[in-house]
Amino acid sequence: MDLKSFESLVKKQDALLFYFTGEACTVCASLKPKLSELMISKFPKVEVHYLEISKSSMLCAQLRMLSVPGILFIMDGKEVFRSNGLISMKVLEAKIERPYSLFFENGKNK
Repeated sequence: MDLKSFESLVKKQDALLFYFTGEACTVCASLKPKLSELMISKFPKVEVHYLEISKSSMLCAQLRMLSVPGILFIMDGKEVFRSNGLISMKVLEAKIERPYSLFFENGKNK
């Protein structure tokens, strides 16, 4: 994915989560299924994209996602939060829950 594709996607989708991984990153590999399950069960309206840093190195640099695992959460075209390195699923859920509920459950985008 390049920056132009990224920006186009951000304009089209209400909510996006990008998960940046490294090929030799065992932590990335172990978090991926947990992240997938969390997003499917709790936040089904968020579109998730998995990006391998070696295949999207220019985009990672442009977005300043320089370590893995990395998470970038965007809603309504704006960055809500980012995380580099370890993050617990409970912390991640808490960071997504409030903006998700305000936007999708209480807002105009039900």
